Amino acid sequence: MIRLLPSRAVWLSFFIHSAMIVTALVLAEYIPHHEPLGFINSELPAVPPGVDKFIRWDAHWYTFIAEHGYDKQTIVFFPVLPALIRLTTYLGFSTGAAGFVICNLCTFMSFLVMYHLFRLDYPERITRQALCAYAVVPTSFFLNSIYTEAPFMVFSLASVYFARTGRWWYAGIFAASAALTRSLGICLFFLLLYEYWSGDNRKSKGLGAVVALLLAPLALLAFMIFNYLLTGDLIAFVHSQQLWGRQFGLPWENIAGNIRLIFTPGWPVVPGTILDSIIVLTSLAGLMTLTLSARYRVRRAYLILGWLWFLAPLFSMTPQFPLYSLSRFALIIFPLYLFIAQLPRVGYWCYILISSALMVLCTALFVNWFWLG
Repeated sequence: MIRLLPSRAVWLSFFIHSAMIVTALVLAEYIPHHEPLGFINSELPAVPPGVDKFIRWDAHWYTFIAEHGYDKQTIVFFPVLPALIRLTTYLGFSTGAAGFVICNLCTFMSFLVMYHLFRLDYPERITRQALCAYAVVPTSFFLNSIYTEAPFMVFSLASVYFARTGRWWYAGIFAASAALTRSLGICLFFLLLYEYWSGDNRKSKGLGAVVALLLAPLALLAFMIFNYLLTGDLIAFVHSQQLWGRQFGLPWENIAGNIRLIFTPGWPVVPGTILDSIIVLTSLAGLMTLTLSARYRVRRAYLILGWLWFLAPLFSMTPQFPLYSLSRFALIIFPLYLFIAQLPRVGYWCYILISSALMVLCTALFVNWFWLG
C-alpha cells in the first residue's frame, strides 16, 4: 500500500500551492467583481466564510446533483463527486462545505500519491520539482473548488501506482472510480492494458488480474445502463453535451479558431479564451518534446495516457469557445510535470515564476466569477 506519512517534498509542494491560493484571495479584493453567470444553485445552504469564494460555475451543478439527483441535462456530469458530497452531508456538513472538504482533502492526497508514483522511477530532486510544477499550474485552483479534478487525480495516480507495483485489483478499482468521476477515466484501461502486457510484474498476472483490468469498462457500462434507465438513451451523457453547446471539431481547427477569436476586433474575449490557447500550445509542445526527444525520460505508458487525455477533449468545441475548458482539462496530464522537472535549471525556474504569477492572477479572477474553464 501507499505509505500515508507524507514526505518533505509533499508538504513543501502543498504549502506552495496553498500559499498561492491565499495570496490570490488577497489579490481578489482589488479586482473588479464580475456578475455571476450561468447556473446558480439557489438552494445551496450557507457555507463558512471563504469557502463560498470557491463555489463557482460547475461547483453549483455538482452540489445541485448531490441534493436533487440527475435529469437529462445534468447527466453530463459523472456520479462519483456528487455521490461523495451526498455521503459526506450525513456527517453533518452542508452540501457546499462537504464538496469543499472532499476536494481539498483530495488535493493533498493527489500530491502524496503523485510523489510515490514518481519515486518509482525518479530521484528525490526530480520528484520534488515535478510536484512543485503541479502545485503552481495556472488552473490548479480547480483542485480547491468543487470540481472533479482533485478526486480524479487521486484515483488516476493511485491506479497507475498499483498497476506499476503489480496490485491489479487495487489498480482496477481506482481506474473504475476514475471512470465514474470523469469520462476521460476510461483511458486508464489502455494504460493498465499496456502495463499488463509490458512484461513487468509477471508473477502478479493471472485470471484475477485480467478481471481487474475490466473494472473500468464495466463501471462505464454501469453508468451507461443508468443513463438508459433515466433517459432511454444509453449514451445520454454524450448526447446531452449538445445542450451545453458542444459539438465535434477537428483539433487543429479548434486551436486555430481559438487563436483567431483572441485577435478578432470587437469580439468579447474572456480570460479563459486566452488561457486555453496558452495551456494547449504549451501542453502540445511538452508532449511533442517528450515524444521526440531522448533527453527527457518518461515511461511510455504515461506518454500514451498523456496524449489520450490531451487529444480526446480537442475533438469537442463550442462556437464561442473552440478550446472550451482545455486549460482545466490539461491539469490532469501528469507526464507534463515530469517534463517540466527535467528542464534545464533556468527553464524550470522560469516556468515556476511565470506559472506562479499566472496561478495567482487566474485564481483571483475565478473567485470573482470570471470564466476560466
